[in-house]
Amino acid sequence: MLPAEEITSSINGNDVLKLMASTDLKAAELLETASDKLSEKSRSPKSADDETSSLLMVENGNMAKEKWKSDCVNIRSNGKTEQTKRENAEHRLSILSLVYNPTAHPTSYLDTLINMLKGNVGCGILAMGDAFKNGGLFLSPVLTFFIGIICVYNQHVLVQCSKSVKQKLKLQHNPQFAETVELSFQSGPQRFQSYSVFFRNSVNSFIVITQLGFCCVYILFVSKSIQQVLSWYNIQLDVHLSILISMVPIMISSLIRSLKFIARLSAIANMCMLVGLVVILYYCTIDLPPLSSRSAIAHWTTIPLFFGTSIFSFEGISLVLPLEQEMKKPKQFSTAFGVLNVGMVIVTSLIVLTGFMGYLRFGDAVRGSLTLNLPEEFLLSKVVISSMMFGIICTYTLQFYVPVEILWPKVEQKFGPFRSPLLWDTGLRVILVLITFVAADVIPHLSLFISMMGAVASTFLALIFPPLCHMAVTSADDGGNGYGLFNWRLVMNCVTLVLGALGFVTGTYASVYEIFGAFQKVSVIAAVTNTTANNYTVPGVH
Repeated sequence: MLPAEEITSSINGNDVLKLMASTDLKAAELLETASDKLSEKSRSPKSADDETSSLLMVENGNMAKEKWKSDCVNIRSNGKTEQTKRENAEHRLSILSLVYNPTAHPTSYLDTLINMLKGNVGCGILAMGDAFKNGGLFLSPVLTFFIGIICVYNQHVLVQCSKSVKQKLKLQHNPQFAETVELSFQSGPQRFQSYSVFFRNSVNSFIVITQLGFCCVYILFVSKSIQQVLSWYNIQLDVHLSILISMVPIMISSLIRSLKFIARLSAIANMCMLVGLVVILYYCTIDLPPLSSRSAIAHWTTIPLFFGTSIFSFEGISLVLPLEQEMKKPKQFSTAFGVLNVGMVIVTSLIVLTGFMGYLRFGDAVRGSLTLNLPEEFLLSKVVISSMMFGIICTYTLQFYVPVEILWPKVEQKFGPFRSPLLWDTGLRVILVLITFVAADVIPHLSLFISMMGAVASTFLALIFPPLCHMAVTSADDGGNGYGLFNWRLVMNCVTLVLGALGFVTGTYASVYEIFGAFQKVSVIAAVTNTTANNYTVPGVH
């Protein structure tokens, strides 16, 4: 098992953080179990704060790890008849070791900045050309920078809430995303406390939806790339058949359980994505048309599609807490020229540059991924597409690891203990892979799928949960006086919530509407084709 800091240095930081967040369900189960046991025993009266602190200490990684170590020792002493329980206890111990292992090698400013860039630059950036088509060449950069500012503000809010909750509850560990949300509501005003568990489960649910959505996008990317490459050899392949072909390597990669091996694959994937992005940007600079040839401002009905794709590209909200907690000097993370601000300026600039150049170069012909616009005659096209396909398959393995670790405890709790945990684990992985392939096959439109996932899942993680946490913590700490001069932080929270709500409703509606429109268009084309074939008469035949 890799220490958390070694994994973060090798694996895409965003994925590692989401993996960490997945264990909040296990921590919550420990908390609920401890609460039930305490309620059964008589105990001396305690203040509410003391009781809350004692319960929260159950979530401490060291205490939890000692509990599972004790389980392992006791189970081993009972002989081979307890093999199943021993394997389950060791599995839980390995997960807790991953999350709560203290940082032995803190990262520097530069290391943290590189990890942040790796975590935010992913598959979504390749769809920004299509996003700029939906927003307009000059309106899109303005909206992208505005969304970037809102995302950075929410990331600062999340860091602040995590520190506030840790200090207030005197926790011995650093709470992650889902735990921060839960404890913010739990320690907030009375009207917030009853929703703490609901919001914890909501965060984990949206993480699962987001991760499986990423996997669906990767499937469509690989299948579209297979179609593109084969078309250069005059082999026309149906989209559903290409999705079926892509299932073979992706299914094999999804069965990998070793984080050490996954980390190595992730390092290769990052290199493939970086090289591919550089080559694509180089090609976009060739034979640029005049700026006047592109729409400066798109029609208002396509703006929601732009929002969904752009918010999908800012996929690093869950990355901020582990990166900040692993730094040698954590104060350098949130300062004016800290890692968070500098990193997000670079990420936002890359997103704007890719979208602007992609739309300017290809216009309305821009595809859901800029790789699909690379022509056969371009010397590096096949190399770029092949390398990025391999990189995406490797990234699928890592993204897929997160929902498995979130859902496995639920499966184990409902159907366990298992005589063959490996068999059940394999079955869960196969079912989840099939779900992603069915979803990708039902909606085989890359750009629309990205926009829908951004509007549905990424909006909640990036724009809804952080301001709600901040409002709960601030209201509880000082009666709402921590919102700054003229309550500007409260205004920002309200603006963010309104933007998130509007983006969710309009983005989801526009994406679903366009998806239905795409299906209707395909049905009309198929009907016209069949009618033409039936009316065709072979010459000389009467």
